[in-house]
Amino acid sequence: MTDVLDALTRDLDWRETEIATMRVLLSASSSNIQRRTLLRAAWAMLYAHYEGFCKEALTIYFDAISKAEVVCSELPASTQVFALAVPLNLLKHSSVPDFLEGVKKFHASYMEKAPVFPEVDTQSNLWPNVLNDLLVTADLSCSKILEHEVKLRTLVSRRNEIAHGKNNLIDEVSYYLGFEQAVYDVMYDLALQIDERLSCSPFKS
Repeated sequence: MTDVLDALTRDLDWRETEIATMRVLLSASSSNIQRRTLLRAAWAMLYAHYEGFCKEALTIYFDAISKAEVVCSELPASTQVFALAVPLNLLKHSSVPDFLEGVKKFHASYMEKAPVFPEVDTQSNLWPNVLNDLLVTADLSCSKILEHEVKLRTLVSRRNEIAHGKNNLIDEVSYYLGFEQAVYDVMYDLALQIDERLSCSPFKS
């Protein structure tokens, strides 16, 4: 899955460049007001890249699965549920005759065909539990989310306050850098997991 790793790397590269550029500006800030203003901007940008990369990476992952010459029945159960979310919902809300007919045809119509995944939904606030649920769906490890859960919760919470115009002061660059490192840890781990998972059965025989 070299193409997938290349796509993930490209997406990481431009995000890292922006984050690093903001870090340079922070180090060059000459007054308290400059530093505080830049820290608020850096915090909002860090959250944007955290959510943006996780959504893009999982979208790339599910797209790769769709093209991997596997059928839905070969996927892990949690990933099957995600792929079948739309047809299952339609079946659930159909009339009794349509429901019975749908059940009869369901296996041939969906289980033995390539999966079609819905859009990855980060719910505009990628709290750790939301990301955890997405990784469970993708059959990926959640260990890094658990490791950085407190920082990720604080990242989302403060980003929301900044986005809503609240006077949420962040005074220390060193404090911000701890969150930057946590975000990098989560993003790199997700990229590596995706690459490794796609190199295993059933995606690679």
